Amino acid sequence: MMNVPWLERTVVGGSACPAAIMDEFQDKHGVVTHHAWGMTETSPLGTYNTAKPGMETWSEEDRKRTQAKQGRAIFGIELRIVDDNNEAMPWNGEQFGALEVRSPWVARGYYRIDNDSDGGPRDWFDTGDVATIDPDGFMQITDRTKDVIKSGGEWISSIELENLATAHSAVAEAAVIGIEHPKWGERPLLVVARMAGREVEKAEILATMKGEVASWWIPDDVAFVDELPHTATGKISKRQLRERFAGYRFAPAP
Repeated sequence: MMNVPWLERTVVGGSACPAAIMDEFQDKHGVVTHHAWGMTETSPLGTYNTAKPGMETWSEEDRKRTQAKQGRAIFGIELRIVDDNNEAMPWNGEQFGALEVRSPWVARGYYRIDNDSDGGPRDWFDTGDVATIDPDGFMQITDRTKDVIKSGGEWISSIELENLATAHSAVAEAAVIGIEHPKWGERPLLVVARMAGREVEKAEILATMKGEVASWWIPDDVAFVDELPHTATGKISKRQLRERFAGYRFAPAP
């Protein structure tokens, strides 16, 4: 397939772009995909993913891993991630927490909503996202606070599991939601819509995740559907999925 000579790069925001799509844009069309992140409350751009000097010497695997992140803060924007006690967490690219942002042009809160914390006004805006930040300052959204799966006191990123699932050639779309579990609180359920005319089984999809994430992250089950519900803006509606699978229970372990 020929490259598109007048298009060299494209910017993706709103939701994470699967690595498989980024690879296809690059390999088939010669188009580099850049992630960006922001909100209305950040007016609107917060981060942009572009390479830092020296990254040209990195391995292709490391460059692609970094390209999948939402990027570094633009000038004037400060980022941090915090734990449940609102304590700042390290930028090690592994631990993830609630993403907060501040800047002279970023909202500190919402009109007529109490935004005070510990008896004083908050300087940081809570984005509602869960993220990691690596030592080079690249931020990666791992979930929305309302979508993160809490299993045995630890957090599991639904976005990372979804990206792994959609990398399979027979998967058209995928979503991961938390299902109530008597021992672990929640466990991930992978909901998959297959490509038209393609067949793929649960074990085949889950096998592709082994070695890519911690073994306890791997979903306990896969549910196949004809299509996934979407919001008016085209995003997968996890609210509708949670309603649809409200009565779902995992089969007892053998």
